[in-house]
Amino acid sequence: DNPLGRHAILLAMPSYLIHGTNRPDGVGMRASRGCIRMYPEDIESLYERLPSGTQVNLMDAPFKAGWGADGTLFVQSYPQLEENVEGSEPLREAMERLNALVEDQVDIDEAQIQRAIAEPDGRFVALYGPQAAAEEPQPEAQQPQLEGILGDIELSTVVRIEGDA
Repeated sequence: DNPLGRHAILLAMPSYLIHGTNRPDGVGMRASRGCIRMYPEDIESLYERLPSGTQVNLMDAPFKAGWGADGTLFVQSYPQLEENVEGSEPLREAMERLNALVEDQVDIDEAQIQRAIAEPDGRFVALYGPQAAAEEPQPEAQQPQLEGILGDIELSTVVRIEGDA
């Protein structure tokens, strides 16, 4: 009956946890006051592998960009949080981030960026490089870990909680 489940990871930010839940239907939903809910099997796996003192990056970045290991420039777009929509200019902000990342190394197709922003589903979009010419999107298992991700990052550290939370 514990709403935190069997495992919880306390962040150095007061009152914020990464934890399991006794209500798996709430995972991924904005149903708490800042905690990150995970499925019981996922938090157990993370808990076992994550030592105290590990740096955690919490991001509210609806647009991310970075270079894949093979030299492909990728972008990802996610829906904006409701409270951040008013006054935002997603295309301008995305182009600023991309221009800072590529530093005039490549030309950026603004139409591709606009499509990624218009369909914010988190899929990788290859803009430049070996995978940009591919007709089919990459299978999820092969999607890259982006290097040089840009976004708003808030740093914290992990403090482990032993036993039932």
